[in-house]
Amino acid sequence: MTKKQIISQLAKQRTVEDICQNVAHVRSMSADVQDLAQLVYVVLLEYPEEKVKAMWQAGSLRFFVSRIVMNQYRCPRSAFRKIVSEFGHRSEEINPETFAAVSVIMEPTGHRIGHVETRAL
Repeated sequence: MTKKQIISQLAKQRTVEDICQNVAHVRSMSADVQDLAQLVYVVLLEYPEEKVKAMWQAGSLRFFVSRIVMNQYRCPRSAFRKIVSEFGHRSEEINPETFAAVSVIMEPTGHRIGHVETRAL
């Protein structure tokens, strides 16, 4: 099995997402927990293929993923915490049941140059 196949199987089984929810003590996938899961997938994809395969064959990959999640979630200097602290105060969750369409035109610097169009359902 290749590294991508192993990670694909983890994604299909929602292993990473379940571990993220357990560590964050939540029942649903909030935006922050989704970001944490995506960060873990990036770490796994960047990790050497032989090491991922060896952990999969030894049955220790779930423990490895758990350690990544715990370190990212709890460490104040982790990549996840930097993302949350930098962008968390500027983001808003949009309820898909309330709005049908949202569009924003942004400059690469983060300044809004367009407008937001929303249409209530």
